[in-house]
Amino acid sequence: MNMLSLKNIPVFHFSPAASIILQTDSPDFRIAEVNAAFLQATNTKKADLIGKCIFDVLTPENGDDTSDSRKTLKTTLNQVMLLKKPHKIPLQKYRVFGPGNKGNDDHFWTCDTYPLINEHGIVEYIVHTITEVNDLLVSGESENALNNKLLLDKSFQHPLFNDYPDGIFTLDKQGNFLSVNNVMLDLAECTKEELLKLSFIPFIAEEDLEDAFNYFQQTIKGDIINFDIRVKTRLGKARILNITNIPIVIHKEVIGVYGIAKDITHVKEAEKQLEVYHKRVANILESITDGFFAVDHQWKVTYWNREAERILIKSREEMMDKNLWEKYPEAIPLKFYSEYHKAMNDQVSVHFEEYLPSVDLWCEVSAFPSEDGLSIYFRDISNRKKVENELNLEKEKYRNLFNFSPIPQWVYDVETFRFLDVNNAAIRHYGYTRKEFLSMTIQAITLSDDLGHLKEIIAAKVKAKLFNQEKIRNQKKSGEIIYVNIEANTIQFEGRDARLVIATDITDNIKSEQALKLSEQRFKALVQDGSDLIAILDTDGNYQYVSPTSKSILGIDADSFIGKNAFDFIHKDDKELVKSQFDMLSVQKRVEVSAFRFLDGNNKFRWVETIITDMSDDPVIAGIVANSRDVTRRIEDENKIKAGLERYNIVSKATSDTIYDFNFLTNEVVWNKGIHGIFGHKLVADTTTQEWWLKNVHPEDAKRTVQNFENCIKNKKPRWKAEYRFRSADGTYRYVLDRSFLIYNEEGEPVKMIGAIQDITEQINYIQAIEDQNTRLREIAWFQSHVVRAPLARIMGLTDILKNAEGETYYSELLAHILTSAQELDDVIRSIVMRSAEVENEPAAKIEIDL
Repeated sequence: MNMLSLKNIPVFHFSPAASIILQTDSPDFRIAEVNAAFLQATNTKKADLIGKCIFDVLTPENGDDTSDSRKTLKTTLNQVMLLKKPHKIPLQKYRVFGPGNKGNDDHFWTCDTYPLINEHGIVEYIVHTITEVNDLLVSGESENALNNKLLLDKSFQHPLFNDYPDGIFTLDKQGNFLSVNNVMLDLAECTKEELLKLSFIPFIAEEDLEDAFNYFQQTIKGDIINFDIRVKTRLGKARILNITNIPIVIHKEVIGVYGIAKDITHVKEAEKQLEVYHKRVANILESITDGFFAVDHQWKVTYWNREAERILIKSREEMMDKNLWEKYPEAIPLKFYSEYHKAMNDQVSVHFEEYLPSVDLWCEVSAFPSEDGLSIYFRDISNRKKVENELNLEKEKYRNLFNFSPIPQWVYDVETFRFLDVNNAAIRHYGYTRKEFLSMTIQAITLSDDLGHLKEIIAAKVKAKLFNQEKIRNQKKSGEIIYVNIEANTIQFEGRDARLVIATDITDNIKSEQALKLSEQRFKALVQDGSDLIAILDTDGNYQYVSPTSKSILGIDADSFIGKNAFDFIHKDDKELVKSQFDMLSVQKRVEVSAFRFLDGNNKFRWVETIITDMSDDPVIAGIVANSRDVTRRIEDENKIKAGLERYNIVSKATSDTIYDFNFLTNEVVWNKGIHGIFGHKLVADTTTQEWWLKNVHPEDAKRTVQNFENCIKNKKPRWKAEYRFRSADGTYRYVLDRSFLIYNEEGEPVKMIGAIQDITEQINYIQAIEDQNTRLREIAWFQSHVVRAPLARIMGLTDILKNAEGETYYSELLAHILTSAQELDDVIRSIVMRSAEVENEPAAKIEIDL
């Protein structure tokens, strides 16, 4: 295929579609052939086009290589050449440059581009066909002249038109402006003469051209359309407008379009800023180390962060919009229920600790009330209503603009301030009937506290017939107070001076602002005034943000950290471990860093615990969030306890005592190893309370021992001593001597008791044996003093008689009595010997006594 063959393509040359054929010499894409329709459409000559780069002739608006339009055209041509498939370019604005024109005529084209492929499958040329949208917008003068005349003849003479607070305009069926009010001229930033020569298309942003054209076509077909669109004024200023298109119907035929334009640029920007702020707050709530959830006044869960999922073992999906007490019925008898209700009902913050059986943990809870519940805020944006009825007559059309507006509007007499007319939206919104409205004055719906402000407005604006925009409070029939934005202008209504008012309910906006303020306060409470130090680091550990709490925790201003590396503050002995845990973020999102030493403002090291979360993929955070807590006191206390226990264990090895440490505040008892070595009890959880100790005291000794202990505390004695029987692990009881030292606080209440329990079982048994032996010895002594004395006395008496006896027979009788008494004495002595042997634990049988 060559240039000669291109000239001999009759279908191309005589086609009514404006087309050009391009060479495939990217990036220039020079023009190889044009048809007559293209020359006519662009007002150019063939000689001025052939061989020229398409971008030198057919240039999108501004001719900037970086513009989206130019990029789209280049991309399309390259895609057609490489993919060998047709491609369509949507509606865009172009300007044609050449000797036949001045280069300032706008063309709005849609383009179809397709390849010409030779017998070898190679794209040799590209056909580029344009469809002139201008023909649809600015032609057809003869067929529509009558309708345009009807519109112009019935042009806006109604007083609501030029004084209406929103932009109002009419378009013919080709999109050309026929009439506009003053507000519309301000929105377009051009004169009325300039605007009435144009269609709406030049004001539409390029990216919204196709949508705008489609909305217009829908209205021409009879639909009422409401939409937001991006525009550029005649001076190039970007705006976002809310447009309502209403078809103009005469004799059941659409002959044009009525439009209402409202500038919503600031509203959209505010919504975007609020959305970004909400996202930042949500991200921070997700990165904090505490669990967080929020409920509304019906106790439905409205927020449930990641830590709440982990701690309470319930997913966000499981909890959202669910009643808190239905999900946790076991919490109703506990503090959770009473304290949450106290916070909600009394509007006070509460802080408490409580045990939750379902997850087997103690919780430390802080609850903060808000207008919406506990730590909750909502934002509700109402949709605008569309106009529902078509306009049939010229007068009815303007009343429909008033009556069908979704925003409450009314007209009142500037002399009497009585309502002259109200629209349907005002009737619905305020709750009064039309009859009730027309019997009232504007003071009746104005809050009494704002009547003074209303008088100032009337004096400054109404009397001077000036446009005014004010915020004021109104009261509905139900008594509900609402905030409204009043926009008003002076008009002539039925031959009298009146004021047209548009009242936009901004109550939701005010609530949103209050919610935003509350959210900022919550953010300050959570991050800036909290007990934790929150920082944002880059991937190398350099500080990008540090919360103000760094001053109170570390004694270092937050700004002093910025740009410095966190590892430079970490103790050299801890740095390697912390660095290894920091590097774990490459494989997991969140890492709990072991406690390490961090250099403070006094050049001393403090122990801190840190949780780091990688939020680099979040555009708001764009870094690693580190949440740190000072645990120096806890670490030092733990070290002291460890040292104390070690000392106890060393002492226990050197003595036979069991040493204990009892904390009155926590009811916790810490035992040394003697509790196991002496009594056989294992050191388990059950042994750590005072109740366990008392349970093992012998029942006969318990009351006496406890009374002794209570008297010691009552008299605030620093030392306590008691002897009692204590049960061993095998069930036997041992005699113990318990001696302890008590520590009291400033109020005289005991806080700690350190003591030692000594096993005195052997001493008690030894003393008992001595006492038993003494008893027996006393019995022997008595026996000796009484039983032995009787036979001995008889012998002594018989001896005296024997000295004086006369006669052998009598002498023999005396000797018999002496022998009997001697035998009795022998028996007594043997009995004494036996008893003595029993005392000494010696068998009596082994003792031989020779009398």
